Amino acid sequence: MNENKRRDELYRLSSFLYQEGKLEVDKISFIKPNVFRVATIKGENLVLKSHRRKDVMEQQWAFFERMNYSNAVSFKYFPNEKMFIADKNNYWTIAPYIRGEKLNYNRKTDRQKAVEALKNFHSKATGIYIQQPVYRELFIIRWIQRLSLFKKTEHLFAENGFKSLYKDIVQTMETQLRYLEQFPWHFFEKEALQKGSWIHGDSASHNFIKNSQVYMIDFDLLHCTNQLYDYIQLGQRFLSYLNWDLDELLSYRMAEEMELKPWLYAILIPSDLLREWLYFLKSDSSTPIEEYLSQMEQSLSNRASFLKKAKLVLKSIY
Repeated sequence: MNENKRRDELYRLSSFLYQEGKLEVDKISFIKPNVFRVATIKGENLVLKSHRRKDVMEQQWAFFERMNYSNAVSFKYFPNEKMFIADKNNYWTIAPYIRGEKLNYNRKTDRQKAVEALKNFHSKATGIYIQQPVYRELFIIRWIQRLSLFKKTEHLFAENGFKSLYKDIVQTMETQLRYLEQFPWHFFEKEALQKGSWIHGDSASHNFIKNSQVYMIDFDLLHCTNQLYDYIQLGQRFLSYLNWDLDELLSYRMAEEMELKPWLYAILIPSDLLREWLYFLKSDSSTPIEEYLSQMEQSLSNRASFLKKAKLVLKSIY
């Protein structure tokens, strides 16, 4: 997009914000697609976001109105008391802009801050009930579906000389999914619904902002489910920064003793490799496929010793 076109679009957006929300904009700047930073005439700094799904946006509003936790950055009303303003199929919200920096999982202190922030959030995100929460498939079902999509890319592995890598990934996924299916996940889900337990849903480091405190942002994947899933995802994200050290991963004490076995079995599933591969194929990356697959092969190799040690630990857990 050229500079003049972007300037015109930002001007139209500023006019729309005043007309529909009585928000007086001093300056507006692009952060990423559908997300903007807004400075108001009154000196407020806000994050403006466009949502495609009205139900997801409304669920966040209902959740925030029932939860009292200042470190979860929630929406705020427009000056004319509207919760959101609409433009065709886009639903716009505002939230406070938090000054600070993203957590960096390469730093141990930041990893500890992420775990602590999630635990604090989970303690507040319990006993919250809203009408008609947005339904999301159980994570294990989503992983099975992801594997099905992955299998459709087999030809790319064959064409680039990585047929054995494809077979190794599929075998690992299918074997570990069978182990994971032995746990009563649907019971865990039902229990979470009864308790009104919620998760953030995306524990990527950029969703934690730190200054003197740690704040959590972007609740688009918020849903009512077993809170262990947040720690499964966080554990998977930590591993490459820990050099696949199981003892260090366990030192963060993400899972309670009774949950340790399903948590660890879930972490052994390389669902993140599949997610990143499918994202790579949809993106406009300049990285050649052969180079990407070589990196993927190395990543799978790095997991081998972790997998062996984790299986020994799992045998010792009753």
